[in-house]
Amino acid sequence: MMVKYTLASIGNPVLDVIETPFVKTDSRVLSGCSTNAGLAVSKLGGESIIIGTIGRDFRKYAEQKLSEYNVKFLFYESRETGGFYLKYIDERMNDRILEVIGRADPIDIEKIPRDTLLGSRSILLGPILDEISVADSIKLIRELRSEGYDGVTLVDPQGYIRVLEERTVRRVNNPALFDLIGVVDVFKPNEHEAKTIFGTEDPVKAVKKMTELGAKIGIVTLAERGSVICFDDKVYGIPAYRTIEKDPTGCGDVYGGSFLYYYLKHNDPLEAAVFASAAASFMVESVGPDFNLDFKKVFQRFEALIDKIKRLE
Repeated sequence: MMVKYTLASIGNPVLDVIETPFVKTDSRVLSGCSTNAGLAVSKLGGESIIIGTIGRDFRKYAEQKLSEYNVKFLFYESRETGGFYLKYIDERMNDRILEVIGRADPIDIEKIPRDTLLGSRSILLGPILDEISVADSIKLIRELRSEGYDGVTLVDPQGYIRVLEERTVRRVNNPALFDLIGVVDVFKPNEHEAKTIFGTEDPVKAVKKMTELGAKIGIVTLAERGSVICFDDKVYGIPAYRTIEKDPTGCGDVYGGSFLYYYLKHNDPLEAAVFASAAASFMVESVGPDFNLDFKKVFQRFEALIDKIKRLE
């Protein structure tokens, strides 16, 4: 199978309205876990494809914007385009309120061409609001492995644990995720998602639990406090790069995409986490899909962080 992509990123694109203490968008901006991860990989020099459903109302805009950054896309038609009104709670911007302003249709996993996935060096599963089920995700990964897929799989669980109550999104644990963790290479929640899934505010306990369940690498992102990573029975703390923060939306997504980009090149999860932390610092400086992500500049921040890693266990 000829490799076509660095990353195949599965999850619906969204068009969000974002409000932080420092900025508010005038209109809806392109975002989403799969979208931001794919943009990160392409901006760093890789090849990415985003797979999801989108409505006619924003499809042309999304395709044009992604094409600007050489991101490929496989979009299925939806009744409407997904999106949130995101309002950050305080000046720390550590958590947010999500109100749904559009909900796209689920992704039919069976429709995704297997050649596209088998021809990708990594696959990211990043649903926004339950457009991919845990059961379908497990089935997909097992099918690909049975067909000889040897790429890296990463799950960002945000959309697996969100439920809609009227128009507001709430986090609710999904016990089936434990089975999904057992079949993926990398599992990467943020601190709030980790608390929902594992019932602990201790990121060290959370990442260790991920690897106990079968993930090769467990990561918890901690916003301005950096991230924690576990692999090979070792746990490390990764610092964040200090910068002027405007909007943290999508930073974890960029972290995931950038982690995969570096890990595929160097097979070093610790350095990949530092690189991902450096890359995420560029996302927080801007709003929307036009964030700057130049490899050389990211590497400069990587070098500023690499000696600040802490062994935690």
